[in-house]
Amino acid sequence: MTTHPTDDEQEARCDDRATPDSCDQSSLLARTIEGEIIPRLMMTVNVLPNPLSLEQARDVSGLFEDNEELIAELIRLLLNHDARVSVEFLSGLRSRGATLRDMYLDLLAPAARQLGVMWEEDTANFAQVTVGVSRLHQILLQFSPLFCAEAPDNHNGRTAAIFALPGESHTFGIFMVVEFFRRAGWTVYSGTLSEDSAVKQLLSTHEVDVFGVSVSAERHLTELPERIARLRAASRNPEMKVICGGHAFLRDSTLHTSIGADGFAEDGRRAVELANTLVKINAATQPGTA
Repeated sequence: MTTHPTDDEQEARCDDRATPDSCDQSSLLARTIEGEIIPRLMMTVNVLPNPLSLEQARDVSGLFEDNEELIAELIRLLLNHDARVSVEFLSGLRSRGATLRDMYLDLLAPAARQLGVMWEEDTANFAQVTVGVSRLHQILLQFSPLFCAEAPDNHNGRTAAIFALPGESHTFGIFMVVEFFRRAGWTVYSGTLSEDSAVKQLLSTHEVDVFGVSVSAERHLTELPERIARLRAASRNPEMKVICGGHAFLRDSTLHTSIGADGFAEDGRRAVELANTLVKINAATQPGTA
């Protein structure tokens, strides 16, 4: 069971205000990326460019404190060049001191979010957004071995399942959350909750400690309490914790308490911190939170 990331940040296209046409287009985006683009990216040779020379290197302390220009530049590269150019841009930032964690949280995620805004405001069309999102995924695929290499040699023995609700096309963030969990030493299963029988089998046969669910469109919230109850009933672990993420919860950080979840996290780093707390893992020892 694997995750098929599309775009976590293209938010408002299919929320309560969206039209049927926009929802259909969002679903088409998801199918295009999941069925065609991601499989091709998985076959891409993972070659990272050489870092900048020492003469070009400089301290980047505080680089992402005011990063609107960097985000705009990354989006420009995503929309106008192939993914290798964006990888070179990010590799240059790494050689100047930027960490992968900071780039994930403060550059890639905001760039994905801005692509969503551009689509919502009709300043980018379907094809442009699809291309930009697919290149973001390729970037993550390129850097994933380096990012996850910081995971501890011995896994912490904990297992997480990270899933999106059926119909959600905004799952770029789920891919990043999975990266953070793996980097922190967790075993991770991921997919969509439309695979009801597979999810139930997973929960009944594996000791899942944390179940994470992502919700972007507010229209999906009404079904969530019942789904969470079914997840808990199917789990062989009576102490399994449920955490939520996605833009539906960003709009109301207390919403998780009304649907039967144990917590809410804004991003991958905070999701790991929350999970570590809920299952009493010492977060200070986990590289995924550092």
